[in-house]
Amino acid sequence: MDSAEHEALCRRCGMSCHFAVPVNGLAVVIDALRCKFLARSSGSGSDAVAGQYHCTIYADRFAQAPWCHTADSALAAGFLAQDCPYAKGTPGYRGKVRLSASLYQKVLPAIRAEIARVGVPIGAAVEPVLALLTESGGKWSHSVSADGSRYLFVRSDAETPNPETRVRPVSLRVL
Repeated sequence: MDSAEHEALCRRCGMSCHFAVPVNGLAVVIDALRCKFLARSSGSGSDAVAGQYHCTIYADRFAQAPWCHTADSALAAGFLAQDCPYAKGTPGYRGKVRLSASLYQKVLPAIRAEIARVGVPIGAAVEPVLALLTESGGKWSHSVSADGSRYLFVRSDAETPNPETRVRPVSLRVL
């Protein structure tokens, strides 16, 4: 398969460019946890389809986004959608999923708590994460972890211990 055929397999669903949160053994995509270079098409342009995702730095993505993966490495790591064309024919592949709206609402408080507890990978877009956290109330701020690998979030209108020093049981992990 040549490069054009390989690229044509992509549905532009954005699943591989969203970070996932494990929920009951499934890697669940949360819309607010996405790569800071991921954009959604408005449908303008000759080949743009409204609602499809695209990378704003695609040609230079591996230099500017060291967390980015090729289709092959994303498949090996389970970072593609369960029904992704790149995963077709891979026995036992369990990739990322989106939850139904009702199930998402049920687990959303736990997802927010986990994001507040462990932060999100440094490649994530910060503003959507802040919006997700503030939907539940309060004012939130962020900083970069001491090792530079994560954005950490703290509710700025309440006394909250530093997320790096808090100890709570782990129920979810932001990948």
